Amino acid sequence: MKRRVLTATLAILLAVLGTAGVLAYVHKADSRALAGMRPVSVVVAQGQIPAGTSAISAQQQGLLRSEALPASSVPANAVRSLTPDLGPLVMSAQVQSGQVLLRPMLVTAAQATAAGALAIPKGMVAVTIPLCVPEAVAGYVQPGSQVAVFDTYPTRKASLQESCNQSGQSNQAQGPGAAITRILLPRVLVLATGQAAASGTTSTTASGGAFSRNSQTDPAATGSVLVTLAVSQANAERLILVTRAGLPYLGLLTSSSQTGFDTGLQPLFQH
Repeated sequence: MKRRVLTATLAILLAVLGTAGVLAYVHKADSRALAGMRPVSVVVAQGQIPAGTSAISAQQQGLLRSEALPASSVPANAVRSLTPDLGPLVMSAQVQSGQVLLRPMLVTAAQATAAGALAIPKGMVAVTIPLCVPEAVAGYVQPGSQVAVFDTYPTRKASLQESCNQSGQSNQAQGPGAAITRILLPRVLVLATGQAAASGTTSTTASGGAFSRNSQTDPAATGSVLVTLAVSQANAERLILVTRAGLPYLGLLTSSSQTGFDTGLQPLFQH
């Protein structure tokens, strides 16, 4: 009799334990399922994004959007939001519409260039201009930077001279007359930077004034750099003209920098 009672008790206990185990498993499974369905915010391509396009530029063009997706379907390296440190990075390859943006897709402009051909944003052309170190913001301009381009030119008969000396300083001398500095391009993307090769003295005359740009024979001693910018065809024409008939100067920008054409003054070029 005692054996039967003990057997029945063990059977009941095992049944209770088994039921509890099943219930615990089901509860954990439900929790995992609910966690997998929990929506998380990710960055998704709104349209096709060409290789070489910076993340901030794609966002400004409406090519990136935030979208809520189930957590179970989101890769671990998905970009959750476009933070300031990600904005200057560029697409390492073309991104298709509807694709979740992954962190490995974003690289520096230098990395994109090293991986192959220069990554030029769609619809743009690459133009390289020579500058002395101060005009290139003392070396702080890097691939992926956003810069404003200024130009100094004479308003009357004047002579302006620029020299990149051994210390990388630029010396300018102004003769009789007047000169003025105006903004040429409010915001453009830097694709690449490098050291200028050796060159001689060049000079040209424009707007009634003479400009000359001098460099020494040794390229390492000139303190001059080459900056490659992504611009439209019209802006490329203006930029090339300025390098031949003016004195260009760069200003380094951040996402909050405010630049624009001077109001109330005649623009450098008619748009």
